[in-house]
Amino acid sequence: MTALTGIVPDEEFEKLIDRGGPIGKEGGSRIAFAVQGRSDLVIKESYRPFHHGNFTEWTVWCALQTMAQDIMGTVPNGELRLQFAPCFAISHSARFVMMERLLPLDSRDPLEEFVKKLPSWLNDKKPSAIGKTAQGDMKVLDYGAVNFYEVLNPKNKTNGFDVPVIAV
Repeated sequence: MTALTGIVPDEEFEKLIDRGGPIGKEGGSRIAFAVQGRSDLVIKESYRPFHHGNFTEWTVWCALQTMAQDIMGTVPNGELRLQFAPCFAISHSARFVMMERLLPLDSRDPLEEFVKKLPSWLNDKKPSAIGKTAQGDMKVLDYGAVNFYEVLNPKNKTNGFDVPVIAV
């Protein structure tokens, strides 16, 4: 089975989700399930009326992909996307999102160092929101909570030293 890609009908996710039991703990608005025939993927299902977490993760992932490109002379930032588990597909309703499946962290993982490098706009930086690949690379696996005020307010931008940029 190949991974779903792009924006896909909800029914396609329903065919692939392994309802045999959730992966990890149920969150406040979503639950993660295995994908039939794919141990490297996870499907997150939102059970709230508005599927904000899935929509936000998909939007952030698409932005991270775009940021990695040199668009009309901008400085690409491909490193940032390496800190996040990739999203492969989202359902039409945003009830489902398919992502890379990560392993849980253990006490030997340098969590504190990793968290320091994460963007300030990421709200959820607790250990359960972070996992690792089979090769040991740490990534954010739950990035459905974003501080949009910080991201969208141009007057709130900093110059990297937590000092507001003042227009002259």
